[in-house]
Amino acid sequence: MNSANDSFFDTPSAFQTAFKELNPSINDLLKCLNPDQQQHFWSSAQQVPLNEWKRLINTLSETAEELDGTHWVEPTSLHPDTLAAQGYDPQSTLQAGIGCFSKGTVAFLTVAGGLGSRLGFNGPKGLVPVTPLQHKPLYQVFSEKLQALQRRYQRPFHWFIMTSEETDAATQNAFAEQAWYDPHYIHFFKQGSIPAFLKDGQCALKEDGSICFLPNGHGGLFKALEHAGYIELFKSLGITSIYYFQVDNPLIHLDDPLFLGTHCLSQSSFSTKVVVKTDPQERVGLLVQDYGQLRLIEYNQFPEALSQEVTATGALRYRFGNTGIHLITTDFIQKCAQLALPYHVCRKKIPVWDPQSQTTYTTEGYKLEQFIFDVLPVATRPLLWEVDRKDEFSPVKNAVGKDTLETCQRDQINRWHRWLQAVGEPLELSASDSEPSTNLPTPLMEIGALFADNQVDFIQAWKRLNPKPKTLQGLYLHDAS
Repeated sequence: MNSANDSFFDTPSAFQTAFKELNPSINDLLKCLNPDQQQHFWSSAQQVPLNEWKRLINTLSETAEELDGTHWVEPTSLHPDTLAAQGYDPQSTLQAGIGCFSKGTVAFLTVAGGLGSRLGFNGPKGLVPVTPLQHKPLYQVFSEKLQALQRRYQRPFHWFIMTSEETDAATQNAFAEQAWYDPHYIHFFKQGSIPAFLKDGQCALKEDGSICFLPNGHGGLFKALEHAGYIELFKSLGITSIYYFQVDNPLIHLDDPLFLGTHCLSQSSFSTKVVVKTDPQERVGLLVQDYGQLRLIEYNQFPEALSQEVTATGALRYRFGNTGIHLITTDFIQKCAQLALPYHVCRKKIPVWDPQSQTTYTTEGYKLEQFIFDVLPVATRPLLWEVDRKDEFSPVKNAVGKDTLETCQRDQINRWHRWLQAVGEPLELSASDSEPSTNLPTPLMEIGALFADNQVDFIQAWKRLNPKPKTLQGLYLHDAS
C-alpha cells in the first residue's frame, strides 16, 4: 500500500464513519477487498448522499405494506363518447387541443432506459424491430408519428428521450446514423441510478470493488429533467405540457387533440390514459380513489378479493389499468423535482462479483425504484382518459406469453385490417387466418404513420390513393404525401 492509500484509510472520512454506522456489517465486506478495490468502493458510495443511503437501507428493512383497500372507491374516467354528458363541449375541447398543438406548447417525452434482453435482443429496447413487414425499430415508429404530427400542424415538436447508463450511447448513435428525427429538436438525458443490493442487504459489487448501480425507475424523471437543465428549457420554449410515454408501445396515439384539450381545459396537472383490465389476473397497475386522492396500486399489491369485485352490470369494479401514457404540466414537473419520492423494492437478476470466491455470477437481488405515479396524490385535478386498448395499447414486454413481440405485431395488423374494413375492402378474416411462417393474421401488411396513424386519417388517405393496390397481402403503405 502506498503512502497516499495509507493516509486515505488510516484516517477514515466523516462519510466513511457515518456510512459504517448505517451499515455495520460493511466492515466484513471491506476486509475482502484490496486497497484499490476499497478506494473504488468508497468513491462509488459517495455518489449517493448519506441521507439517501439512510432512506435506501430503511426501505430494504421495511415490511411490505399490506393493503386492505376497504376504503377505496372506483375512480371515474372521461371518454370521448361521454364528454358532453360530463360537462365538456366536444368541439370546444377539440379546438383547445388543436390550439395547443398549433402553438407548440406541448412536447413529447419517451422513457427509454431499459434493454431488450428479456426479448432476446442485445441492445436498447427502443431499437427492437417491432413492425411486421419492414421491421422498423420502435424509435423509428415514434419518429414517423411525430413527423406526421409536424406535417399536420406545420411546426416542429421537441422530443425528449430519457435513456440510462446502459442505453444512452447506443441510442444516440442509432439516431445519428439513421437520422430518424431532426437533431435540433431531440434532447437526450440520462435517468439517475441507485445502488443494487443483495438479499443479505449488502451492496452488489463489480469486479473492481465499486458498487453496482441500476436505473432508479421512471419516478427519477423529475430530478433527471432538473439535473439536465430541461425544466428551464421548457420555460424558454413556452412548453407547458409534456406528453409522456414509455418506449415499448408502438400503438401510442400522439396526435390526440381531444385528450390534450381535455387536459388543458380541466386544468389538470397530471392526466393519464387508462384501459379496461382484461381480467382480474392481468398484471397491470390499477387506479383507485383513496380518501379522495387518486392512487395507482401495483398488481402484486392489489388485494385478491378486491381484484375480483364486480359492479351491478358485471364489470370489474377496479378496472382502469395503467398504460404509462400521461400528460403532465411543466409547472407540476418542477414541483415534483423537489419531492423525495418513496422507493419500491423490486426483485431483479443482478450480475455481481463475489470478493470471497473472486468470481462474477448472476443472482437475485434487489433493485430500488421510484415510480412516477407516486406523484398522483399531490396532483391538481388528475384525470383518467379511457381509451380502447386495441387501438392504442399493445406493449412489448415479454419473450413468451402476454405482451410479446408476436402479440404486438398481431395487434398492429388487426388494427390496419379494421381500417380497411372501414373503407369497404372485402376482408375475409377469422381467428384461424394467419401467415404460416409468422403466425400473424393475413393479409400480412403494414401501414406507416406517415400514411395514416388513425382510422379517420386512413379513410381520407385511402380515398386519395390512386391506383388502389391490387392485392392486400404484403401491402406496405408508407407516405400519403
